[in-house]
Amino acid sequence: MSKSKSATNPVALGRPDSSSPRYRMLHGIHETFARSLGTSLSTFLQAEIQADLARLALVSASEFQKTLRAPACLVRMRLVPREECIVLQLSPPAVFGLLEMLLGGSGGGSGEPENRALTEIEWSLLEEVVSVLVRALGESWRVFHEVEFKVESLENDPAMLPALDAAQPVVWIQLSVQFAGQTGEIGIVVPQEFFDSAAPAAPAKTAPQIAAPEEDVQRNLSLLEDASVDLEVTLAGPTMEFRELMALKAGQVVRFNYPLRKPLQALLNGSLVITGHVVSAGRKRAFQVEQLPN
Repeated sequence: MSKSKSATNPVALGRPDSSSPRYRMLHGIHETFARSLGTSLSTFLQAEIQADLARLALVSASEFQKTLRAPACLVRMRLVPREECIVLQLSPPAVFGLLEMLLGGSGGGSGEPENRALTEIEWSLLEEVVSVLVRALGESWRVFHEVEFKVESLENDPAMLPALDAAQPVVWIQLSVQFAGQTGEIGIVVPQEFFDSAAPAAPAKTAPQIAAPEEDVQRNLSLLEDASVDLEVTLAGPTMEFRELMALKAGQVVRFNYPLRKPLQALLNGSLVITGHVVSAGRKRAFQVEQLPN
């Protein structure tokens, strides 16, 4: 799809080499999302798919809409329980290649990639791919908000896409998707407000002092004081054949050949190891701790 010149430069997030902490945070989160998406699509479609973050910019909604050409593949989704809506945009190589792989093909196609409107059946199949995409996106966006994605419209014609507020600033995330020797694009357009509303507020002057790490440790230990743990002391003895085990009779003695002074190991909840010895405690036996875990 062609792009207007005005949409090629970020408006407020800065250039890709920007030192802005906010830009670096959003860029890093969506780089991680792209890698996660590639892995998820590869698993879902049983094919090698690589997704990379190609561009992240802040533009106006009108600038984004100027880049749209028919036929297109546009999915409008609401971020429940919030009021914002996002738009997913898939280029023809991406949408038809992914659909081909979903149907068992290689995704490589033949000749020039198709550039036509999707049929109703293709839209239905594409929703399976979109569900994989938004699942990975939702995991990445949990640092901002917990949301679910509700499809509101599927459009081939950009003119039929519900109108966006022309002046509304939106974050435009563009991904490059590579598979079977082809490269497609996936765009995600989300209102800037979605990220801004997640910014932590400045702490009040009366905010309580944060506990020092040592204080946190002591508090957590006090909460665990009444917790129960399993202590298991094992005497590692010799092996024996199954037929010998079956031949055992009441009253027989099995020799372990285990020296009395050889250390034993006690397991706490099956994992944490403590070294010590079995000793007498009156008429009972006890475990004397000699070495605690590091």
